[in-house]
Amino acid sequence: MDGIKLGGTAFRVRYSFLVFNALIFLLRDSRVILAFYGVCLIHELGHCIAIRFFGGKVSSVEFSGLGIRITAPPPRSLREGIAVLMSGPAVNIAAFLLLELFGRNCYAAELNLAEGLFNLLPFPFLDGGALLLLIAEGSPSEALWRKIMTVLQAVAVCVLVYLLFSLKQ
Repeated sequence: MDGIKLGGTAFRVRYSFLVFNALIFLLRDSRVILAFYGVCLIHELGHCIAIRFFGGKVSSVEFSGLGIRITAPPPRSLREGIAVLMSGPAVNIAAFLLLELFGRNCYAAELNLAEGLFNLLPFPFLDGGALLLLIAEGSPSEALWRKIMTVLQAVAVCVLVYLLFSLKQ
């Protein structure tokens, strides 16, 4: 789809996003789905607020079956880049803590924690991987950082497989 433009920001919805949503609606109950979308919205708003805080402007938001991708000008410094990348997970973890603090043990609390931690995984399409790439890029030890990232990815996959099989029992 071509998308729409609102206030200078282009919004695009890919076909894969619609297919992903159709499958979710077939397989889960509506309360979980609404909590899931709210958590994703909170996460992306965290990034958008950080981008604006540093004087940037979101140029596009793309929804696909693989997630939501925000496009903005590159960060002016490593510190700014780290802040923008970590703002999404930080907002989710803060939302989890607030919901737990006020005794709201609900889907939204658990999903916020899961979203925040999941996005810290060291894969390039997630905030944690993008952070490692940002730190590595152009540094004298870039090759070492990339090796570290590969090892962290292998460890993350092993842990996720272990958790998947241990939860089934």
